Amino acid sequence: MNRKGPAAFLGHVFACTALLIAMSCRRAPQRREWVVVQHSLTFGGLDYQYFLAAPASDGDHGLPVLFLVHGGGGNGIDFLQFWRGFARQNGIILLAPTFQFGAELEKQVPELFPALVEDAKKYSRIDPRRVYLFGYSAGGYSTFDAATLDSTYFAAGAVFAGIITPDYDWIVQQAYRKTPIAIYIGDHDQFFSLADARRTRDLLMANGFPVHYVEIAHQDHNYGAIPERINQDAWHFMSKFTLP
Repeated sequence: MNRKGPAAFLGHVFACTALLIAMSCRRAPQRREWVVVQHSLTFGGLDYQYFLAAPASDGDHGLPVLFLVHGGGGNGIDFLQFWRGFARQNGIILLAPTFQFGAELEKQVPELFPALVEDAKKYSRIDPRRVYLFGYSAGGYSTFDAATLDSTYFAAGAVFAGIITPDYDWIVQQAYRKTPIAIYIGDHDQFFSLADARRTRDLLMANGFPVHYVEIAHQDHNYGAIPERINQDAWHFMSKFTLP
């Protein structure tokens, strides 16, 4: 055999391999940059600030959006940070408003929450069939409100450390569609008992809602202690559902 044979053959192989790699690299889509931008919506005479975490440029298809409702004393940008990495990895747009909780806000939820999403559509390409909710603590009240009173707008929802209080049981009767809802509660929650959470679960299930209910051992009210675990499980549940 000509001694140049193996070397020439390997050189040919390396050249072909390099060509294939170069071609595959050219074909591979570039990963889009994600940015967080603050926006404002005037609704009912009030200005609502919200943060939108989304690709810097739109792709070919709309992406799901997760509407985040922070807890009492919190704000949109801080709550968004708990989901930011997971959302980028999974192609989820995040919409995180800052609210002042109270009776007036709860009255506005059925119109305000969709209005915020519609405003966000001006800046990002959102799939209208995949709009989801995630609420924590005091934000859980509004999340249950939106999931039931806006049941044809939100595909599914999840709540950590939140319940439906008996004086709001009526909201489940108003739901045109039985929105799938995940509920997470720690067995050492300082504000809501397991009995409170189980009552909420039973109320929803008795009225035909698909419920994913999780009691977490040795966990208190602090969502910030285990966001990775909750986010992954909540998204696994919610993302199975889309609007018709």
